[in-house]
Amino acid sequence: MESTEATKGQFGSELIALSDIFDGHHFSVPDYQRNYSWEKPEVDDLLKDIDHLLVQRTKVRHYTGTLVLGRPEGAKGSEFHVVDGQQRLTTLVILMRALRDKLPEELARRITEVYLWRGGLGNERPVLALNGDTKMFFNRVVIGDVSVIDEPASLEAHSRLLQARKLIEAWVTARERSGPALKDVLDAVETRLGFLVFAPKEDAETGVMFEVINNRGKLLSELEKVKNYLIYCCVKLSAKSLRESIDRDWSMILRDLNCARKTSNSDEGSFLRYCGAVHLRLSKEESNYGYTAIKKHVNIDNAIASEDRSKEAIARISEFVSFLRSAALWYARLYGQLHTGLKSVAIQQLRQLAAQQQHASIMPLFLAIVIKLGIESDDAARLLRLLEILNFRVYIARKITARNDSGQANLYSLAAKFYHNELLADFSSEARVVGSRRIETEIQALEYSLVRFVLWYATDSLFIDSFRLEEGSPDDFYRWAGLRYFLMSYEAHLQPSKTIPIEKILLSRSDGKTGDYMSVEHLWAIENRSDQNDRDKDWREKRRLGNLILLELRLNIQGQNDDLEKKIERYREGFENEGASELEQVRKMVLAARAILKQKNEEGEKRTKEYYWSLHHGLNNKREEQMISFAKLRWSLKEFLGYRQLSKDPEVVGEPE
Repeated sequence: MESTEATKGQFGSELIALSDIFDGHHFSVPDYQRNYSWEKPEVDDLLKDIDHLLVQRTKVRHYTGTLVLGRPEGAKGSEFHVVDGQQRLTTLVILMRALRDKLPEELARRITEVYLWRGGLGNERPVLALNGDTKMFFNRVVIGDVSVIDEPASLEAHSRLLQARKLIEAWVTARERSGPALKDVLDAVETRLGFLVFAPKEDAETGVMFEVINNRGKLLSELEKVKNYLIYCCVKLSAKSLRESIDRDWSMILRDLNCARKTSNSDEGSFLRYCGAVHLRLSKEESNYGYTAIKKHVNIDNAIASEDRSKEAIARISEFVSFLRSAALWYARLYGQLHTGLKSVAIQQLRQLAAQQQHASIMPLFLAIVIKLGIESDDAARLLRLLEILNFRVYIARKITARNDSGQANLYSLAAKFYHNELLADFSSEARVVGSRRIETEIQALEYSLVRFVLWYATDSLFIDSFRLEEGSPDDFYRWAGLRYFLMSYEAHLQPSKTIPIEKILLSRSDGKTGDYMSVEHLWAIENRSDQNDRDKDWREKRRLGNLILLELRLNIQGQNDDLEKKIERYREGFENEGASELEQVRKMVLAARAILKQKNEEGEKRTKEYYWSLHHGLNNKREEQMISFAKLRWSLKEFLGYRQLSKDPEVVGEPE
């Protein structure tokens, strides 16, 4: 920042005031940096720091953080990249925007020119430009005048920016009403918040500084640490073009993770873990330490020892970043519905997998399959269907595995071996013969291995029994995490020619009580029969799978405890201004209920204490068998290689290695 006398020679040695940092300079966040990630606790902490300054009334500057600024190649002296510290700078710019709206015109004009916008009418330029897909939203909505109604948030980073603005505006309003004058607040922010600023002239030096910051305990995600280490390696290896390539690729990685709404530290850690398991062949345990693993994979001390080792290290870095970029794109396709260019069959398969919501054990396999084969080949479609079956039968179905990560290590190993064409080698000559067929390809080897895995954990009988509530069991199917996915799949089975609104079915009620929201309804309502509430068999009927049905909230929100006769008429005929249910499982239930009611009326059964239990017991039995018949068909393994032999001979199955 050589253009300001007040700051000459002070970088790295003294705390610099915010006004001196911004005066005459422009800042931009490179696209390879993560988007805005601060949430309420971080924003609150910064505002508390300012509160303390207002109370203490001291002239001593408060250390607020460190800024690392890089100078883009060919840029003027006033242009800087924000390499480290973008979260604080962004939050403070939002604060300045909130103060500007409350202060007199003269001060407001100065705030705008120093911290928000510069340039004549029609040529305004933001003082701080964010990166990627947040840049325009920040300019137009967060510090601009466009309403969020006209330009709604579409990324997690957008929502975080809006939350920060809301928190800051509320804080400013509270200070305006009962605190110090807002001019004093402005003075404290401008002159008493102090930063250590490092601005190396050469952009390459920032990579070295990044790695040093990591090793000093700065709280970054594992993925950020890996990026910084790879940049550091590029500097040490004098690989300028690779560094530039990483910058470009990383901006795309972050864009796609934003699209997938997977940008928290834990989300990025999981993403890195899955990629490490596949590309780096990391075990389940090793994959938990991605940053450490990549430092072993690209050992910089070893790499700089010779030219050949340097070339090998550069190749390893390039290959790994390329894999990360591909994996991030598939994240966007799976979680963010980025389906451009894909055929409808592939899109439906992605939507189906996404709807399962639980993917920790299968993600390495998913990435290995789609990155290696794409998604539109017959082989890929077959393997992804098998993966969906495996995930449901082993990890989503009720009480199949004792732990959520049972067998996970084996699946991670299969993913790595398949991706690197090493799986077939695990099969002996004898093991390759399956009935009248012989396993000849990696694809066949993976198919057989996955069938074997499913049958080890979830045999057909165990899977079918998982839909029945055992006598004396305290379980409640209403609390089954896989219930919505099961009922959604059941509806899709009953209406194969209709597109089922997966996203609406999977919404929680807190996401919006709309007429389209799909709720889960109990058919057996015992609350209006208090004399039967304490009976074990009444309570059991309420908790059975057959007692639960998917239903539009508009039909469920009234009369939840009505008798079955009233409910089925409302569901099929509608009431008041509400139309009838459009769900086929509701129609099917109504037909079964009417048949049972007709039989009871013909037999003249009196409405004694047992009547309602008997009615619902019969309906539950009927619906449960219909659902089980569906499940047998929907998640069957019969079409896959090895099922016939493995299902008949438990000794052949054995525990997966």
